[in-house]
Amino acid sequence: MGNEVLDAIMQRRSIYQFKPEAVPTEKITSILEAGRWAPSYANSQPWEFITVTDSRLKQEIVEITRESMAAHAGIEGAHVIIATCVDPEKDPYHFVEDGAVATQNMALAAHSLGLATYWVGILSSTNDRKSVEHRIKEVLDIPEEIRLISLLPIGVPAYSIKKERKRLEEICHVDKYSSRPSVVGVEDQDKIKMEATRHGMRAQLRPVPT
Repeated sequence: MGNEVLDAIMQRRSIYQFKPEAVPTEKITSILEAGRWAPSYANSQPWEFITVTDSRLKQEIVEITRESMAAHAGIEGAHVIIATCVDPEKDPYHFVEDGAVATQNMALAAHSLGLATYWVGILSSTNDRKSVEHRIKEVLDIPEEIRLISLLPIGVPAYSIKKERKRLEEICHVDKYSSRPSVVGVEDQDKIKMEATRHGMRAQLRPVPT
């Protein structure tokens, strides 16, 4: 597409296996910077990040996640795991979105730097002591009042993958949700229909380039 940001968004995929190669510290720093510069409500910046490289701690996280999710598979082989924590006191209403957008920034940055990652959602809806979130917080010495939004295992990708997304015309509505999804505006649709009728053809509406 010729735009680095859009290319990174469209090309990023979740990768669950990593090569046994070290990741340069400067790349990890750049990824963390991407998280630091994420938007947040009223610029509250309620996040803090933990970089986990200790093999013992990673193994403890693997054992906890193994019990309830398939996402544990790549954690042990990752060079580093970035845990995104947020302080609800700083943003009581949007702390989940704040942590999520910081996580996404870092995932995109990792891809742009030739690395791979996948999003491990950790936040518990109940926040009880038996939850995965609470148990990982204990492993990482995260205070009770701080919430753990996600983990990003990061490493050199062991494989590549391509997956498609729904077409824009399947999910985009004009003005109201009740309108039929289409990326072609109403006036454009009418012009296409009139032109097709003039030529005795059935109108074929396709997404216009944007």
